[in-house]
Amino acid sequence: MDMPAAPNAVRDKIRRHGYLTAVGSVVLATTMFVPFRESLGREQWGWLYLLVLGFVAGTAGVGPAVLSAVLSFFAWNFFFIPPFHTLLVAERGDVVHLGVYLVVSVAVGLQTGRLRDREAVAQREERHAAALNRLSTSLVSETSTEGLASAAAEELTLVVGASSVELWIPDESTLALVPVTRHERETVSPPDDIASLWVLAAEDVTVHGDPPMRIERQDADGTPPSHRLLLPLVSAESVEGLLEVTLDAPPDDARASFVTALAHLLAAFLQSRRLNAVAMQAAAEREAERLRSAVVSSVSHELKTPLASITAAVTDLLETDVHREPDDVRSKLGDVEEDLHRLDDAIADLLDVSRLEAQAWQPRPTEFEVGELVGAVVTRLPRSSRERVTFAVPEGLPMLHLDFVQLSRALHHVVGNAMEYSDGTVTVGAAAGERDMLLWVDDSGPGIPESEKDLVFDKFYRGTSGRALGSSTGLGLSIAREIIWANGGEIAIEGRLPHGTRILLRLPREVEDA
Repeated sequence: MDMPAAPNAVRDKIRRHGYLTAVGSVVLATTMFVPFRESLGREQWGWLYLLVLGFVAGTAGVGPAVLSAVLSFFAWNFFFIPPFHTLLVAERGDVVHLGVYLVVSVAVGLQTGRLRDREAVAQREERHAAALNRLSTSLVSETSTEGLASAAAEELTLVVGASSVELWIPDESTLALVPVTRHERETVSPPDDIASLWVLAAEDVTVHGDPPMRIERQDADGTPPSHRLLLPLVSAESVEGLLEVTLDAPPDDARASFVTALAHLLAAFLQSRRLNAVAMQAAAEREAERLRSAVVSSVSHELKTPLASITAAVTDLLETDVHREPDDVRSKLGDVEEDLHRLDDAIADLLDVSRLEAQAWQPRPTEFEVGELVGAVVTRLPRSSRERVTFAVPEGLPMLHLDFVQLSRALHHVVGNAMEYSDGTVTVGAAAGERDMLLWVDDSGPGIPESEKDLVFDKFYRGTSGRALGSSTGLGLSIAREIIWANGGEIAIEGRLPHGTRILLRLPREVEDA
């Protein structure tokens, strides 16, 4: 952050003590001029006093410049116009010189002082605008209320010399005012004057148009009183908080105006952040509602269809007036078994999703072989589908130390997805790397378009191709990805020419310590 230059600070100090500067400049100049009184003509000393006048007018403003003109007029007359050390004038020409000097010096002082005042106002406005610009720039990237208060305090200290700054905002749960920068905020209650102003501002949001409330305090040890400004941070809709600024001296109109402008900027930022939070909460609620609708749709489809099929099969088997061969009965019971498997898988998918989203299903590593993992997945497939699976798992692969149950669920989802989206053979393979294990599942289906390779891992996304569009829940690959990530692995999709898809699972040999 840029600091004011030292010359500016000196000029500000001179301006604050302008009348003393005027008196001191004339006295100092006269003290220096008197020893050389005989070196110049008496009418020439007026030009030197004009130089002194120009310095005072250029640094202290109009009032000190006029005072300097009057004092230099009398000093010239008293010390340099005969008879010396009196205000009498012996010659008529000297009266003209003094009168012309007084008129010219006052005119020069007024004009130069006004130019200096305008320059000072312009410089002050530039500093205030630069400070507000710095603050607004920092607020764009600021996410915490503590950072907001710190940035505001830094600018107020730099520009108006604030000795302390406190930002009071309502607590999200209790709506009671709490100080932002204090660590003990839970136990701090606002003073009565802040609490009363908060109530007043909450009742009338137009209070931000009034000047800031100023309160003077006399410390117990007799030190000079501090001047405190209390400003409600009022946005277009509500009161966002209160700004408390303590100064060592009473602020002029310019400093009070800057503090008010900064308060309005803070109010706008706090309102924007509050509205963003409301919008994010609304978006989260909409997304939750969308997921609930998707879950209900998936449940109604995945549970209703096999239940209806099971009900129909059992009802048909219970008919007593129809004679059935044992093979027919066995076939219908096989269909019922497959429908029950579908029910079990659908319920397991929903349970997996809920546990993963709640982070309640953490990996529990055990040691096992890749062949055990593949065998467990195949045994869960319906009997009619097992013959479609081929294996490319060599013997002698290293052991894995991961969560066997989770990885079997993940691989089951990947294999099941490949079987639903293709009619041909599905191949499960494995190979060992230096520090990891690579598993892959190949199918001969239509493949996954490049634009959908990231989307297929989203919940409830079913793709735009394949024969399983009507029956897939869209949860399998999403669950698989979450499980693989939880075990420190990666999952990716590769296309296979001329058709088909390969899904790669890269797993560490063991779960790394967090």
